[in-house]
Amino acid sequence: MRFAKILSVASLPMFLFACSDSNGSGNFGNNPGAETPEEEKKDSIPENILDEDLKPITRDYSMIWKNGDGSATDPYLISNEEELISLAFYVNDSSMTFKDKFFKLTADIALTKAWKPIGVYGQNADGVGNRPFSGTFDGASKTISGMTVSDTSAYTGLFGLARNAHISNVVIKGAKMNVGSIGGVLAGLADTVTVENCSIENAEIQGADHVGGLVGEAKYVTVSNVSVTGTVGGTNNVGGVLGSVQNGTLSNLTNKATVAGKSIVGGIVGASSSVGNESSISMVLNYGAVTGTKGDVGGVAAKISTTKIEQSGNYGAVTAGEDERGGAGGVVAVASSKSSMNEVFNTGAVTGTKLMAVGGVVGSLKAVKITNIFNQGEVTSTTSKLGGLVGIADADAVLESGYNSGKVSDNNNSGMVAGKANSLATMTNIYYDQTVAGTGLVIAEKMSSFVVPTGFTTEEMKAATFVATLNGSGAVWSIDPAKFGGYPSFGWAK
Repeated sequence: MRFAKILSVASLPMFLFACSDSNGSGNFGNNPGAETPEEEKKDSIPENILDEDLKPITRDYSMIWKNGDGSATDPYLISNEEELISLAFYVNDSSMTFKDKFFKLTADIALTKAWKPIGVYGQNADGVGNRPFSGTFDGASKTISGMTVSDTSAYTGLFGLARNAHISNVVIKGAKMNVGSIGGVLAGLADTVTVENCSIENAEIQGADHVGGLVGEAKYVTVSNVSVTGTVGGTNNVGGVLGSVQNGTLSNLTNKATVAGKSIVGGIVGASSSVGNESSISMVLNYGAVTGTKGDVGGVAAKISTTKIEQSGNYGAVTAGEDERGGAGGVVAVASSKSSMNEVFNTGAVTGTKLMAVGGVVGSLKAVKITNIFNQGEVTSTTSKLGGLVGIADADAVLESGYNSGKVSDNNNSGMVAGKANSLATMTNIYYDQTVAGTGLVIAEKMSSFVVPTGFTTEEMKAATFVATLNGSGAVWSIDPAKFGGYPSFGWAK
């Protein structure tokens, strides 16, 4: 069913109303005394009008954003709290997506009111749903402070729902959020969105499933040059930067927030997957402690499938609770299904209790190839599959060029390299520090024909000849006495 409502308002010609898409569409013309968009009276909309059957209201908002025409060269300018609130109003109440329109902050904004996100997914209290922001928002590196949200509904952030949007140069300081599922300081749900050059500082966000310091749930996104500090907490799919991502390209991300949840908890992202082309994670570093009361906890990511991770590492402590089917890893807890990793490392302590697999770099590795890896963090667990590099190397798992110099709990179920390696897994150019290992096992459980990696003394591993051994015909590895205790590392790694 479709309908149209046209109002002619001689006293206020700046507003032109066309077809409506909202159960709560505002109308200054029906309420001439209204000073803000929120005070406008609501049009009456017949019952049983489906959201997808409605069209957005077209409004003249020249009195709200007095400067600019919304073009790329002359964007709408936002300089205060009311102008930012107005953007949320027009998107949420009137279903104005602002596709092909541009906004830019011109001043720091201190929010004094409880924040209502820009964009709605599903239905809000007024029955309004699926109102995305689809424009371009440039924060111009101005600071948004005082953002508070105490609302356990889903899809919460500065933007509740951003779709086909571009968001850049946003700085949010001191946000305090107690939310439901799919919550992030910048956005709850980002769908087909580019996010770049954003900073989340001293945030406190606590939610349910799919919670991130930047974005709660991301689909078909490109996210680059982002940093997060503060605390991030949730239940499942919790990440310092993103709670979960599907079909994402992530690069140059840094997390220094502490991250805590129940399961699928990662320093950068909780879970990464892809439909079709693989997701990509590159140049990301985690410094924050990552804790899960159950399993699947990783310094960079908890779980990856059809995802490539390159030039990334973890410095934070990784701690997982009891889950006999879960895992923990300094970089990734569980890696499977056409994923790959190259130039990755861990220096943080990895601790697990009664887990399926715990590894200094990866907990469980299945049909995944990893090249150029090292671990220096201590690995401790009561698990049955515990390894300095990987807990379990399963199916066609491949490890090439790397070493472990971190201490591993010495028991019959642990190994300096792996807790378990099946007959199809292969390890080439993989080594361990035999000075640290002592009398401990190299691979706790293996087929009798499996070629066991070679051990070197600490002194030998810090020599130029060992770097040459790791490099083979390449030039990935180098030694800087001031980094990583003088062991081999990568030039880009800090």
